[in-house]
Amino acid sequence: MKTVVVYKSISGFTKKYAEWIAQELRADLLWVKKIDIKILLKYDNIIYGRSLYAVGISGINIIKNNLNKLRDKNIIIFTTGALPPKESIISEVRDSNFSVGEQKQIQFYYFRGGFDFIN
Repeated sequence: MKTVVVYKSISGFTKKYAEWIAQELRADLLWVKKIDIKILLKYDNIIYGRSLYAVGISGINIIKNNLNKLRDKNIIIFTTGALPPKESIISEVRDSNFSVGEQKQIQFYYFRGGFDFIN
């Protein structure tokens, strides 16, 4: 099964998690400015990492808008945020970004990030 880790990182936290995941899984690692759905269709397992702004996950509409094309894929979305990974925070982010139906098709993970005051 082919696996890809796709990410975009501004402060470096999402990049670091993406690199760790890709290394552990021996997956392809792609930094993207904009995702091409045709690339994702080549993989069985799609892991998508982006940063969190308020409770919104940046750039997930490309996944959500193409769930019908990705229905036979394992989809994992992770995000990084500055708040500690408490269940209440994870639930709020998950429920704010994904409908109940989408949650059945997408696995979601929240990782601790931080602030980068230099950028």
